[in-house]
Amino acid sequence: MLRSCLAQHAQHRLPWESFSLLFSTTAYLSKGGPRTTPRSKTSQRMLEKQRHHEIKKPRFERRAQREESSGQPSTPSRPSRPSLASPSRNSPKQYRSKHYVPFTDEQRALLPKLEPHELSRRLKILCDEGQLDAAVSMLKNTPRDAQNAPVWNTVIWECLKQKQYQLSYQLYTDMKRRGHSPTTRTYQTMLGGLARIEDWTSHTKQLKNARSLFESFQRHIISLHKEKPGSPDITSAPLASYMRILGAAGLYQEMFDVYYDLDPMGPLTPDHLVFTSMFQSLSPLRIPYGKNESLAVLQNASSAKLLWSQMLKASKKHKFTVDSHLVTAAITALSRGRSSDQELAFKIVREYFGLAPSEEKLTTAGTLALEPQSFAAVLMLCRSSEKASLAVDFFEQVLKRSDQIGGPSIIDRGHIEELMKARQTVKPPPDNARFEYDLIEWLMHQEVHSIKTRAAQVRPAMSTYNLALLTAFRTADWPTATKTFDLMTGFHCHDFMDGVESDSPRLDKARPRLPPTAENVSLMLRTAFATENRANMRQALRMVDFFGIKELASNSWREESRERPKSKKAMKDLHFYSQKLATTVVDTLAHIFSHSTKGDRMVPPDRERWLRLKAEATRYLEGNGEQPELLAATENIAYERD
Repeated sequence: MLRSCLAQHAQHRLPWESFSLLFSTTAYLSKGGPRTTPRSKTSQRMLEKQRHHEIKKPRFERRAQREESSGQPSTPSRPSRPSLASPSRNSPKQYRSKHYVPFTDEQRALLPKLEPHELSRRLKILCDEGQLDAAVSMLKNTPRDAQNAPVWNTVIWECLKQKQYQLSYQLYTDMKRRGHSPTTRTYQTMLGGLARIEDWTSHTKQLKNARSLFESFQRHIISLHKEKPGSPDITSAPLASYMRILGAAGLYQEMFDVYYDLDPMGPLTPDHLVFTSMFQSLSPLRIPYGKNESLAVLQNASSAKLLWSQMLKASKKHKFTVDSHLVTAAITALSRGRSSDQELAFKIVREYFGLAPSEEKLTTAGTLALEPQSFAAVLMLCRSSEKASLAVDFFEQVLKRSDQIGGPSIIDRGHIEELMKARQTVKPPPDNARFEYDLIEWLMHQEVHSIKTRAAQVRPAMSTYNLALLTAFRTADWPTATKTFDLMTGFHCHDFMDGVESDSPRLDKARPRLPPTAENVSLMLRTAFATENRANMRQALRMVDFFGIKELASNSWREESRERPKSKKAMKDLHFYSQKLATTVVDTLAHIFSHSTKGDRMVPPDRERWLRLKAEATRYLEGNGEQPELLAATENIAYERD
């Protein structure tokens, strides 16, 4: 049988694998059962190789081999059915992303396009969420059809609001590079945003950009005036912003050069906006850092006086209205000038607002209604000219006026504080601080009978109480000082007097109150010391001992925040008044130790309190770099028990 197999192998050239398989099968059948002898390693290796080769062969090759051997397809063909494929199947293949929306060109043309107003809304939302960089990137990558000048103006304004001045100028340049012509609104946005810069010493590059913007704006207005003489885009608002920029930078001469270079018959004629900006730039409240303030104030007041006469001529020639903003800015610019400048300011007040000394008895009202900012400028004029009695007179006149022309409804906390400051300039000072206390009570009465927004404007603040206490200190008015302190803090100063002192003084929690601070407690102690009354001094010292020097120096009595103030000015003020308090404690104790008599009835508990308070004040002053010289005159003091 082996011989026949070999002959068959030679005739048909069978593969050795088949021959090995055939040989193994023959041996199996010849022995009549399963093979018990171990298979040779060579044949076993060949079987594994054949099995591996069959498994590794792809499925389509195995199917093809079966079809060739049988002559029929291995799987029956499916019956034909109508094709459900879309017409796009017949088009050439396109490689698309997974986010592709299969619209045809016709369908895509029917889709709504991104409108500029919708793009502007989306950019505004991003900017409100603090994603300014994302908004700038979206603007630059949006199709040009969705962009226009107002869209660019939106992002430019958002950059200016976040003080990204250089980025805003880059966007302005990029807008022109992309083919969008700047409009009047663009220049108004750019120059108006730059006018919000207060310190120009660190923004010299932006000042150069402002000059370039103004030159471009002039060319734009001239071109627009030739094409459309009556266009509403011909406005002086960007010019007014540029005037404020030059004034804030202290470039007063350049500001007047620009003013005199304006063509009186051209498109940019000075109007009420330009004159208001110039008067605001000449204000004594806006003197740039580094200039001689006293000299600059006098020069600006003289310039404002000349500018007022030119404004009156221009208003008659060009028929523009003199409004309250313009008049208020002029009064403020003239308020700290020479006496002739201040006389002109009072004349303006009489003509436009109808306020004059009571003895003049005006028969006609002013041409303008008195507004809050206008009344504040009038009171500041009275304070600068040291006419406190006239300020009180104007205040009483406003209380009697109707609200249509500016009555009591325009008065708020700021006016009361300005009136208090004016009274502090009186020489000699007033007899007492009763008037200031009455003003605070008037504010509290207005707060109770006003709506919520009005109540917040008339509610007395810490600065209001401090001004009243300062007047009480200068007039040595201890009774008014204690009543003012009661209104402010809710504590009863009566509970700190001799004979009725309490370890837990009463506190009124029903009404709004302000916490005691180093400033107002220091003013209380200095007022008591100014009276030269040892009973008042002891009462004030008990208050200091109750509140504590350390606690007052660290603002621990503030309920809303136990932290020290953050700003540099607040830190300096707190340190100054804390040292003032500790120094006054030392001086007051020295006076008590050296001048007390049997009639003062100093008891041992008070003596222990004074020694403890002296040690606390000494520690604070030594820790802050001062060495107090205490008077130890305590040997001639008689102590008595109750």
